[in-house]
Amino acid sequence: MSDICGSLRTMKLRDGHWRFDSRDLMRASCSHCTALSVARELKIPGLQQLLDRFFERPDNIAIRYGIRFEEALESELLATLGGDMQKPSSSDPADTLSLMEQGVPVIYQGSLRGGSGGIEFSGRPDFLLRDDYIFEFLDVGLTARKIHEDFSGYTAWDAKLSKTPKVDYQNQVGLYADVLQVLGKCSQRPHGLIQGSREINQFDPEVLIAQMTDARSKLLTSMQKSIDNPPQDLEVCGELICTATSYCQICEYPLLCADQRMQHNSLQLVAGVFMSHIESFRAVGVDTVRKLANYKGSTDSLSHDQVAVMAKQAKLQQHFYDTGENTWEVKDSSQLTSLPPEDPGDLFFDLEGFTFSEFAGGLEYLFGYVSIDKGEQFHWTWADDRAQEQDSFETFMRFTLDRLEQFPNMKIYHYANYEQSALKRLAKRFGSYEQEIESLLANEVFVDLYKIVKASLIVSQDGYSIKKLENFYSFDRSSDVKEAMSSLEYYDQYLTALAAAPAQAEMLKRQVLSYNQDDCVSTLALCRWLRTL
Repeated sequence: MSDICGSLRTMKLRDGHWRFDSRDLMRASCSHCTALSVARELKIPGLQQLLDRFFERPDNIAIRYGIRFEEALESELLATLGGDMQKPSSSDPADTLSLMEQGVPVIYQGSLRGGSGGIEFSGRPDFLLRDDYIFEFLDVGLTARKIHEDFSGYTAWDAKLSKTPKVDYQNQVGLYADVLQVLGKCSQRPHGLIQGSREINQFDPEVLIAQMTDARSKLLTSMQKSIDNPPQDLEVCGELICTATSYCQICEYPLLCADQRMQHNSLQLVAGVFMSHIESFRAVGVDTVRKLANYKGSTDSLSHDQVAVMAKQAKLQQHFYDTGENTWEVKDSSQLTSLPPEDPGDLFFDLEGFTFSEFAGGLEYLFGYVSIDKGEQFHWTWADDRAQEQDSFETFMRFTLDRLEQFPNMKIYHYANYEQSALKRLAKRFGSYEQEIESLLANEVFVDLYKIVKASLIVSQDGYSIKKLENFYSFDRSSDVKEAMSSLEYYDQYLTALAAAPAQAEMLKRQVLSYNQDDCVSTLALCRWLRTL
């Protein structure tokens, strides 16, 4: 692999040479993704048709909003820097190098190619910053400020919508620093990441390069293994069933993985069974749902009782796969018997939040809650900005506290912890109702039905989302929006249509409201079902 050359495309085989870009480093920890990419490029007859059928360019709301975040930062910088910020005239790395030779303070959407160790990677850093400048956030947004007169090179920066500076993102910046170092343009000042939270995270370039070199080595080792011993089909290469689900958003084959899990009756299908468990089960010859369903022993890291719970989960799921019949069992009745009796003041609550919002920390754009004292009534408030978000929050709190005076035994039911966490976050954000929230939590007014379900039941579905549980209490949704990710897509479309197409925006808003109402009513139906068990 000594003659590897770079391109701006992710892993490709062209004219007998392997070509990489910085995104391939994101996959360094997923040997499965690497193996599939190699198999596709080698055009292995046994796999080609299957890979072509399932191949899908990553395109999801997280990627799209990440691009929008980058573009927003570019606009902010251009507004304050003007001609001190330039974009290369083409994707040819020579044009980026030319701008560095000219000493342009900020270069955006540049191209780099090269690297140490005789291996060339290509990449597109969001920003190359001359090291006599620093990035900082002002009221006008991101800007770059000159801090001294002399400069010796450039620092590399990426914009990431993520709230945390993930190691994968650091490795990309480390790659850019490595190329800059080979070019003699790398500054020893900190390089870094600009986060969606509008925080600037800085790292020593030598540390970044060392960390990146290790990731690059893992990628190339994994790749070389697949080149030396190309997989001929998926059935004889079990490890091609993905084991690194955190990379699925940037992979071209998530649908293939889902298909293969079902085809191979993979342990990954079993709810509550994780990779560490799977490795432990494989050591004792248990590698399918059916085998786990019938296993009665223990493993090196799992006790007999732990295995028994997982085996029961597998047994119920396998029964469903074989017959299509949904079944459930009570594993601990104490949580069910402690469920409060229905009170006319009860509320069934669901929040919709948009983490990709232009507002730092996201926006809780929809408060929905169903009351039952005068029949099932759906209450909601909608927010398009921070002021409306605060109004929605305070409206909900006033409604709740007034209702608590009328119905002192009322409870607020929800599914999973998002609602409680969001309310605490909003109370702190606005400096409003903080003590009241703490009091409601301390007095157990909020009831998380997810905790009760997980502690009490084993069900035949491969997960414990409320959508999965609806199979057991026969709840039929009325909304066309079926999943949480779909609701985010609808809300995204709503934001796009808001100014240009008000009628379309209103239609999309009604769809999201219908989805939220379904979630609230489903929570009510779940609560009533649990009381019958």
